[in-house]
Amino acid sequence: MLEERVIDSRNRESFLYSREITKPFGELDRVIDWCKTELVGDWRWQLVDVSSDRRPGRYVFYFDSERDFFAFTLQWS
Repeated sequence: MLEERVIDSRNRESFLYSREITKPFGELDRVIDWCKTELVGDWRWQLVDVSSDRRPGRYVFYFDSERDFFAFTLQWS
């Protein structure tokens, strides 16, 4: 398991909602670009397992907004 990457001083426990997803190599950028344009509240993501050509990566996304959590879930889960 990789070390958690800290994006800013806010920790993951402070977010109300979270969703884990798996994505093949090269697909995470699409998810992050979508989040940047569609989400309205504060959000973060965490790398759990790196993707490779053999297996998808695992990522956890954290949200403050229930609206963002459900929009993300409908789009990416």
